[in-house]
Amino acid sequence: GARFAVTPCICRQERQLAGEGCGKPLETCLSLDGAADGAIRQGRGRAITLEEALHILQSANCAGLVLQPGNSKDAQYFCCCCGDCCGVLRNVKRHPQPGRLISSAFYAVSAAALCSGCGECLERCQMDAISLAEGWAAVDRERCIGCGLCVTTCPSGALRLERKPAAELPHDDVPAAGAGARRARSERNRPHRPAVGHRPPARKVRGRLGNWLKTKRNGVSTVPFL
Repeated sequence: GARFAVTPCICRQERQLAGEGCGKPLETCLSLDGAADGAIRQGRGRAITLEEALHILQSANCAGLVLQPGNSKDAQYFCCCCGDCCGVLRNVKRHPQPGRLISSAFYAVSAAALCSGCGECLERCQMDAISLAEGWAAVDRERCIGCGLCVTTCPSGALRLERKPAAELPHDDVPAAGAGARRARSERNRPHRPAVGHRPPARKVRGRLGNWLKTKRNGVSTVPFL
């Protein structure tokens, strides 16, 4: 059956040791199957059940953590990251156009007619991609990384995620690290095919995680990674 493990976030641990911790949950890095076996064997993580994994994801969303899976269609780990501590997000945030750096198939859009101007999304956004313009939330697409944090807690349903045009979607033929890296080098000069909205391979665990995460708002998926 599927196997799960959770490990502490090394980024938040590092910042905490430096006296600059953000106070958000530490045990949030999830790994599956072979990656979970490795984390447990090396003493870096502990085994958990599917129900515990789902609870961690729910808690991460409530805490405003960005879900970052491994850069693979068959991801075996999921980090739950904050813009204060995560080495990746902190550096991406410094760039004037974070949305162009992150591999994501979605971006957030706002419906002015539905927005109440509460400002909840401004607090949730890790990239400072949202501002209040004339009383409603305006999304800077160049800064939006499509994480969906603003969508999941929008009280009026004004925010949703939309899929990027095909030409802007992440490439779907880049192999994962390891043995596939050799193939990547041999295919470096081949033209890439843009992704077309497929889901990762339908393993049971990924399907169930996807079912939990994949909510619908206004008929548009709010989950950027599945």
